[in-house]
Amino acid sequence: MGLTKNLWGRVRGHLRDRHKNKWDRFIIFLIKRVKHLKDIETLLQQVAEPPGNRVRGKVPRDSDLNRLLREELRSHEKAITKLRRAFR
Repeated sequence: MGLTKNLWGRVRGHLRDRHKNKWDRFIIFLIKRVKHLKDIETLLQQVAEPPGNRVRGKVPRDSDLNRLLREELRSHEKAITKLRRAFR
């Protein structure tokens, strides 16, 4: 698992590095909003536990997660309020 701006280079590198001959397919996830890209990657790594992956992301503590969720909720509530005012 990992992030890249150069998919071809990453695949070509894995055909030559320690991952050589250990895989025969891969999946691409295209995510438009990069704001939470690292978080999504971390969660996928925690769930999938891919063999050979040395890097493990840090899952936030519950208090951090609660704070992040409250912030995200507030931002959506602000957007909804703006939309409601626009449609009045």
